[in-house]
Amino acid sequence: MIASICILRKKEELSIKTFRNHYLEVHGQIVVKIPGLHRYEQYHVGESTQPTGLGDQDYPRNYNQIDAFSKLWFDDLSSMETALKSNVMKELADDGKQFIADLQTVVTKQNIVVPTVSDKGFYKMIQLLKRPSGVSPEKFKHEWCKVHAEMVPDTLPGVLGYTQNLVIDRSIGGKSVSYEELPVDGIVELWFKDKDSMESSFSAPTALKAINHAKIFIEEITTFTTETHRVF
Repeated sequence: MIASICILRKKEELSIKTFRNHYLEVHGQIVVKIPGLHRYEQYHVGESTQPTGLGDQDYPRNYNQIDAFSKLWFDDLSSMETALKSNVMKELADDGKQFIADLQTVVTKQNIVVPTVSDKGFYKMIQLLKRPSGVSPEKFKHEWCKVHAEMVPDTLPGVLGYTQNLVIDRSIGGKSVSYEELPVDGIVELWFKDKDSMESSFSAPTALKAINHAKIFIEEITTFTTETHRVF
């Protein structure tokens, strides 16, 4: 399954309530008209602090403000590319001018490590990852999608879901850009019962194994907690 993940920052003059209402009730209803769309969710950002064990000194953030994310699932790259050529995309771009100040998009391959039946009522965390300059994309993929993926379920107690999204393409404002212009290598989705469960998980003694391993292939981690809205 291929997923397109959008990273949004609202126009400064808009309140967060106005932004969220338009994004969900107006923009969301345009998105669902995209041909070949398999699933669509919005994630409205709540807090943006690192959990225990991921201090800014060890893992600095690579983003300051993000107001929302969205995730669009397609069966494959061909389906997504066809969708991007549809007339709906112009309608989305025109509507976006009303409430979006900055739009960054990454195309990702999903790796579902710990499946979750539903994220309704769960405390969801999204993390943006950037690799060090000395780590190749191939090294990052191996360490994250194989070694780290096998490690997390046994080291982070209380995890109710864990999905890795490996970035394979990127764009800003609908235009393809280089890695240097949008240096995100992966996007993590983690589900917990609540905030206390998340903090307990990252502060558990076993968590140090995963946290220390991450230093091998991750330079920056930017964490957000979000509220999920399933639109389609």
